[in-house]
Amino acid sequence: MNNDSDFQQSAGPETPPEAPRYHSFSQAIDSARKDAESKAREAAPKLKEALASVAHDLTYGAAFGAWFAASFAKEFVPSGIRETIRKGANAGRNAAAKAAEAVAPGPSSSAEVPA
Repeated sequence: MNNDSDFQQSAGPETPPEAPRYHSFSQAIDSARKDAESKAREAAPKLKEALASVAHDLTYGAAFGAWFAASFAKEFVPSGIRETIRKGANAGRNAAAKAAEAVAPGPSSSAEVPA
């Protein structure tokens, strides 16, 4: 048989706990400061771990993507075309160096102008 006297139900909703009352603004500010410091100390290691994990994953993804693209292009492009591109790049570098030498000013040969 059920014995309802052992089980007591609350008739109304539970009342939330009252917020602490302070005698001055400085007490309230000091209490808030202490609470914020303790919460920050709890959260800091978790945040550091999460940021380190994100940095690691982004770095790995970027490196993987770059190497994959380079390796894929190396395998995809025929060797004859790669050699032609390499020769063209070298010729371009040589032409740029010659052009830079031609434009670069030589030793200063300015003579003093008499007054």
